[in-house]
Amino acid sequence: MKGGMVSTEAKVGILVLVGIILLFYMSFRVSRLERMKGVIYTALFPSVSGLVVNANVEIAGVPVGKVEQIGLEKGMAKVWMKIGETQLHVDAETAVKTHGVLGDKYIEVKPGSPDAPLLPPGSNISKVQSAPDMDQLLASLDAAARGMADLGTSLQQAIGGEKGKNAIKELVVNLRDASAGLKAITTKVSKGEGTLGKLVSDEQLYHEAEKTLKKMQKAAEGVQEQTPITILGAIAGLFF
Repeated sequence: MKGGMVSTEAKVGILVLVGIILLFYMSFRVSRLERMKGVIYTALFPSVSGLVVNANVEIAGVPVGKVEQIGLEKGMAKVWMKIGETQLHVDAETAVKTHGVLGDKYIEVKPGSPDAPLLPPGSNISKVQSAPDMDQLLASLDAAARGMADLGTSLQQAIGGEKGKNAIKELVVNLRDASAGLKAITTKVSKGEGTLGKLVSDEQLYHEAEKTLKKMQKAAEGVQEQTPITILGAIAGLFF
């Protein structure tokens, strides 16, 4: 610096500093103006686990506001939300939602019927849809999985013993005999050896049909005593 003159570097530094100050000031003003816009509404939820301040408030998937504050009131979670120019009606609904399975929580709002009166600013949205708690959902899935495992163990024990094996064998034999009897009858009919009227008049054919029906009845009684898995296994044994 010579003769009291400010160097070029100092001038540049001052300009940069002034620019940074102006940038911060404008950002503050813009954010303040944004916060001033919109209307505050409240809602009471049984739980807002995972929801944070400044989370989105959305209508039909479109962001229309932000969560301003979260607190407690009468043992429930109270949420203050600021919504922009969208008008809400007295039958408006709200719920805590999640983007995807493990996404961020947000507030979903349904404005209500256009024919209903408008909801005054600062009012509470009374219609709240309770979102299922993820921990409870996982616990329910775990209980269902345990139930399926217990069922599989019970079925395995039921068909694994000697009594179960004998019952399956008897069922297969009865079904096989019944199938053979029906095949014999249908063969005679297809060969023209008799019609439905001949079935009644032909004594031998009648007795064969009666015998087959008794076997089928016995097989049906055996089916009622078996589990679905043993029935499927028995039917498969007729063809393999």
